Order: sequence, then C-alpha cells, then structure tokens
Amino acid sequence: MHRNVRLSATLALVSAAAITLAACQKAATNTSAESSAAVSNTASTAAPIAAPAATSTDAADVKAFLDGLYAHYKSSKDNNFQAFDANGKEVLDADTIALFKAGQKVMKGEVGAIDTDWLCDCQDFNSIVATVAVQSATPTEAKATSDFHDTFDTADKPGHDTFDLVKTADGWRIHDMGTRDQPSLRKLLQEEIAHPPKD
Repeated sequence: MHRNVRLSATLALVSAAAITLAACQKAATNTSAESSAAVSNTASTAAPIAAPAATSTDAADVKAFLDGLYAHYKSSKDNNFQAFDANGKEVLDADTIALFKAGQKVMKGEVGAIDTDWLCDCQDFNSIVATVAVQSATPTEAKATSDFHDTFDTADKPGHDTFDLVKTADGWRIHDMGTRDQPSLRKLLQEEIAHPPKD
C-alpha cells in the first residue's frame, strides 16, 4: 500500500512538472512572437519616407515662372529689367545671389566672368521669343529648358538655356543655369571666386 502511495505521489510530481514546462514554453513562444511584432513595428516606423511626387501643378508653376521672366524680353523699348543685378531676387535663389556678390567683391568693380544676360544669352536685344519646356518637377526642385531667338535678328543662332530651379518661400527661383557655350553659371562664378584676378 505504501508503495502505491509513493507511486501516485511520483506520478503527480511528474504531471505537475510537465504542466509547468508546457506553461514556460508557451510563455517563451508568446514573448518571441511579441518581440518579432515589436521588431516588425519598429522597422515599419523607421521606413524611409518617399520623396514628394511630381505633379502637373509643379511643372505648370515652373513654366509660368520662366515664361514670366522671358516676358520682360518681348521688347527692349523702355526695358530696365536686370535679371542678374537689380531684379536678381526675382530671378535667383539666395545661394546664387550670394555667389554673385562674392564674385563682385573679388573683381573689385571690374567686369567679371558674367558679362552678358544669360536669359537671352546677349548684351542687347530687340524682341526675344522663348519656348519653355519643363523636363521634371517636384514640390521642391525642377529642371527646364528654353529655346529662344531675337525676332529682329534672323542671322543670329537661336539660343538654348538649361535651368536647375528650386522652390523658395517666394516661389520658384533659378539655382543654376547654362547656355550653349557655358554649362553652369554657378561653376563659372565659383572658379572666378577661387581664382580672382591679380592686381
């Protein structure tokens, strides 16, 4: 009889141990699942935000800005628009304006590398007609081109400008541009600042 009691007690202990072990395994499984979910949630939260998508409105606004600039070149009569001087803030972003000022400082009043109006690629004009095309545009930056000619100068080769634009608090502005002969306004200014003329 004692032997039966001892056997029953042993079986009870084994059963209890099995139940405890199963409970531990379940808890471990739950903890592992919770950890995986936490990692998954963290990864999801940390995923990079996609860049703003381009819209037709962005492109239309860029074109309207450039068309507005070229509207100043429809007639030279009584025209005092100065894209790279007095009217610079209407045309260029702050960073490019700062480059112009730095270039003027090193030139000490002398004519620098930018001695023409790059918008018309000219020093003088009669009536400029330009066709603007926008290659790409997002809410923050854009690329565009213009093809233009002076209607009074049929012998002159048509001009071609390229534009890198940025959206500022005041609207779209030119950050860099190129002509048929010079690929980058900013690069030319930077080279002038880095290598000023010797006295």
